[in-house]
Amino acid sequence: MILNHKHPTISTLELHRRSFLQAQNIKPGTTVVCEKGILWVTQSEDLHDYMLESGEKIVIQEKRDVLIEALSDAGLRIVYPN
Repeated sequence: MILNHKHPTISTLELHRRSFLQAQNIKPGTTVVCEKGILWVTQSEDLHDYMLESGEKIVIQEKRDVLIEALSDAGLRIVYPN
């Protein structure tokens, strides 16, 4: 996993297949963007899981813990609200 701090409100990450990122208390309005590969996104207290392919995104609607797993080598961007 590579963390890129080029912008204070954006993190760019690379995840190898079957690796994951766990984030706690993600603020509402945070956006997870799949840049390449396939991601599986699970949120606490949400009965749905989300599969993101390259170019797709999900906006976190409530303060939640989020688990992101790479189903293939993947790149993602996390955009935090101001």
